[in-house]
Amino acid sequence: MEITIKVGQELSIEAFQAILDLDCKIYGDDILTNQGMALKRFIKFPEGIIVAYSGEVLAGFISFFGVDESVYQRAVSNQEYIDDNLNENEVVPLEKGRGNYILILDLAVDEIFRHQGISKQLHDQLWDYLKQKQNQGFPIERVFCFAITNEGCKSMSNLGGQAIWTRNQTTLFELDQELVLGQL
Repeated sequence: MEITIKVGQELSIEAFQAILDLDCKIYGDDILTNQGMALKRFIKFPEGIIVAYSGEVLAGFISFFGVDESVYQRAVSNQEYIDDNLNENEVVPLEKGRGNYILILDLAVDEIFRHQGISKQLHDQLWDYLKQKQNQGFPIERVFCFAITNEGCKSMSNLGGQAIWTRNQTTLFELDQELVLGQL
């Protein structure tokens, strides 16, 4: 199966709607509570979505954002699950010369495409993007994410993520910088 990878700048608003539909299909309508905010975040940080297609069919995606340091502190200190309570002002562009915080907000692969390496391809594309930014002078301070399923926890652990806390079936993971960014 041939997979084509596209990044946010190559996607239309209609393609973004298909991403939201897949997110709801995988996680349920109650997970994505504010689609308007999701679109605002996409428009503000379009490079934060990497999508995999099999032909013309959406197979999966990963979304991430540069976020204000306070988002990371809220997640760690308050054990707060950050999802649609991430507002537009907390999504920030990456800045040269200061530590940048990356929140991996979502990873979804359609069930018919699972166990075919798509998740790995999406992560590899994300790691390549972060390495490129790091090399361009945008230091990556932290990469963190939440897992809300057993599969998600297993995936993050396999990627070298360290669990910081678990509460109400949600686990906050921080990814090892050396693993993500390699030795620069």
